[in-house]
Amino acid sequence: MLGEEVTQTIAPGTEGQLGILANHAPLMSELAPGEVLVTLADGRALSHLIISGGFMEVAPNGSHTTILADSAERADEVDVSRAEADLAAAQQMLTDAEAGSTQQAEAQRSVAHAETRLRVGRRR
Repeated sequence: MLGEEVTQTIAPGTEGQLGILANHAPLMSELAPGEVLVTLADGRALSHLIISGGFMEVAPNGSHTTILADSAERADEVDVSRAEADLAAAQQMLTDAEAGSTQQAEAQRSVAHAETRLRVGRRR
C-alpha cells in the first residue's frame, strides 16, 4: 500500500497503458502483467510495483485508485537471478503449449511478467 499523495498512476491495462490523474472519472479495468508507475505530489516518479495482472478501480470521487493484483512485487525487491530462471521456465512453457490453448495464453502472461521483472531488476 502506498500512503503518499499521488498525482498520476500509470498501469498496464490489457488494451494498453492506463494513465490515471488525480480526480479521474470512475473506472474499472483489467490489468496485464507489467510495471505500475506513480508520480508523487512532490514530483518524484517511482516504479512501485511489478504485477502479474489483476484489476484496477478508480473511486467514484476520484480520490483514490485501488489495484487488486494476482501477485505483486516491489520493484526494489526483484531478484535478477530468480527472474532469469522464471523467464527461462516461462519460455519453455510457451514452447510446449499448444497453439490457441489456455496453456499458451497463461504462458504468454508468464513470459510478460518475467520479462518485466528482469527489465526492472536490471535497472536498479
